Amino acid sequence: MNLKLAGVLMAGAMLPSLAMADFIYTGLEVSYVDVEYDTGFGTLDGDGYRFTGTYQMNSNAFLLGEWEEQSFDFGADGTSFQFGAGYRYGLSNALDLVATASYVNREVSALGLSADEDGLGLGGGVRAQLGQSFQLEAMLNWVDYDNSGSDTRVDLLGRYYFNDRWAFMVETNLDDDVDTLSLGFRAEF
Repeated sequence: MNLKLAGVLMAGAMLPSLAMADFIYTGLEVSYVDVEYDTGFGTLDGDGYRFTGTYQMNSNAFLLGEWEEQSFDFGADGTSFQFGAGYRYGLSNALDLVATASYVNREVSALGLSADEDGLGLGGGVRAQLGQSFQLEAMLNWVDYDNSGSDTRVDLLGRYYFNDRWAFMVETNLDDDVDTLSLGFRAEF
């Protein structure tokens, strides 16, 4: 068999699996989070957990919410939450464009002192179905905080679905000061 024909047959065999997506935006996620925070004086290491929920209101709009708790070296603790809404636009059965807007709050406490900030977050990116069991998400998020200025973050997420509604997740979040790696599970409804 000639190589060009084999390549065409393999590409054709992949197309049906790419067309199987029909993304679900209603779900709950729970994750273990490993955090590295660059303080300017050194790095604080920490870990914690994250709960995320989304609810699809119609074929394009969804609500989102997230709660995260972290414990760092030297007795420092961090808490953050956000809630907002998103919009998805299907480019194909296997690729969505996604945009989000949210209210963001974060608090850090150490040695009896605490700092609290509010901000407005905007995000945009893609959600892609790769084969029957794998999904990838890539998002660029920007938050404008009241006191400390703005922050831009890249989120990369992979999901492996071991059935129609349950997935194992790996995610990394990268910005100027904080890098996280999280492992978790997602349930879709």
